[in-house]
Order: sequence, then structure tokens, then C-alpha cells
Amino acid sequence: MGITSEFDGERKVIVMKIFGKITVSELVGGYDSIFSDDQFRPNMHAIWDMSGLDLKSIPISEVRQLLLEMRKYMDQRGDDYKAALVTTRKVDFQLLRLYVTILKLIGSNIRIRLCRSMTEAYEWVDD
Repeated sequence: MGITSEFDGERKVIVMKIFGKITVSELVGGYDSIFSDDQFRPNMHAIWDMSGLDLKSIPISEVRQLLLEMRKYMDQRGDDYKAALVTTRKVDFQLLRLYVTILKLIGSNIRIRLCRSMTEAYEWVDD
């Protein structure tokens, strides 16, 4: 279980792979570590590969907490930031749709797209 992060400076993309059972505090810690990495630059897009994560194991109350925590990083991310959320699981795709709706309701201006493959995610962030 855990999070790995890979930086692709040429494409201005950070790929986070999230797998196994993970807590919101672990997700926040993994997200926080990106911003302290020397390779991080504002406006780097993010691809969150959640295909190895069972979202049903994370309570909705913790998802709300995660979304509020993510708002703290808005200035560091930059104005041109995109985030692609990738899952190959149909149930998790539907849950992510709900979570993205909640994120938009709390006033986030993050450009987010749900994707069913890494190829689709790369095409969107590269566009």
C-alpha cells in the first residue's frame, strides 16, 4: 500500500500512483511531499493513477477532508494546473465523479478530468 511519485519535467507532469488500502492522512502526506521535491515547478500537471486503489474503502467523510486539504496547495500548484484522475474500475469511476462534484461545490477552480486509461490522461494534460 502507498503512493509513488514520478516527475516528468519535459512534459511538466507528475504521475502519482496510489495503491492498496491507504488513509487520507497518507494521501495528504504523499501530496505534500510533491511540493517539497526539487523537481516540482508551479503549473506542473498531475496524473493520479488510482487503478490500484479501492475507493470504497475510504469513507466519504475522509474524502471531504482530503478535498479541503488539497485547497491549501492551490497557490503552489499555479493557475494552469490540470489534474487527471485515472481508474480502470467502473465503481471507482462513478465514485470519483461524485468526489469531483463535491470538489467543485466547495469552490475549487482546479481543472480535473476523469480518465479510464493513462493514455487518455496524458493526452488531456498534454493538450
